[in-house]
Amino acid sequence: MADNITDYVQSCVENYKRFVDIHDFPTFDVKSKEMTLEKSLRQGFDTVAATFYDVPTGKHTLEIWSKLYLPQMNAEYLVFHEFTHIWDAEVYSQRDKLKHMSNKGYTEYHAAQIDFMKLLGAETIAEPFSFKMDQRFETFGGMKTAREFVDMPLNLASELISRKDFPANIETLATAMGTIFNYYGRRSICLMYAADYSDDADTNVIAGFLGQETVKALDDYMLGWFNAEKVSLIDMLYGRMVVSLAQRNKL
Repeated sequence: MADNITDYVQSCVENYKRFVDIHDFPTFDVKSKEMTLEKSLRQGFDTVAATFYDVPTGKHTLEIWSKLYLPQMNAEYLVFHEFTHIWDAEVYSQRDKLKHMSNKGYTEYHAAQIDFMKLLGAETIAEPFSFKMDQRFETFGGMKTAREFVDMPLNLASELISRKDFPANIETLATAMGTIFNYYGRRSICLMYAADYSDDADTNVIAGFLGQETVKALDDYMLGWFNAEKVSLIDMLYGRMVVSLAQRNKL
């Protein structure tokens, strides 16, 4: 079983390198885990695969459900999402705890850009490409339209923020922030490549938590593919935002 998932992950590495046009990929350990399909669907895709970066050593680990290699899982886009976290940690975290924490917003934005492009059927992230919002594709959680896929993280973030005990702890805050930046990553793909996207999503719940001005700034800034300068700026802003939210909510 472990061989199946390890072979699958290695084939995904080659596909990922072609997809994002890189020649080398950081080494990482693969740790397979067991779970049931029911549990994975109930808890969401973030339980079936996750990456861990050991800051002092710079070592990467991909923890992945042993059954994700099965074709009916339609999981390659999820693996691409996690590979993007490995790549970003290698490039931007550089064994620095503060840099790694500050990069959480960007890497969720970036990983969402990559996984969405993969699902939409792009050949690579650099080739000319367009799609419509009613395009359908098979995801780990079933058939979705592009519109549904973009709205998923926004709805999840709104749902989390609307809970009475939110944010109960720093982990819940981090999850909500991650899903907000996933939304911005998918939205950026729509703004770049969708023929019929209307940027009219209801972000009031998020604005109620982060502040109207912050959401407006994210609307204007989280666009397109980022260069190192833009990453550096959003890392600084994200770091400040999280510290301020944690203090405000006494976490």
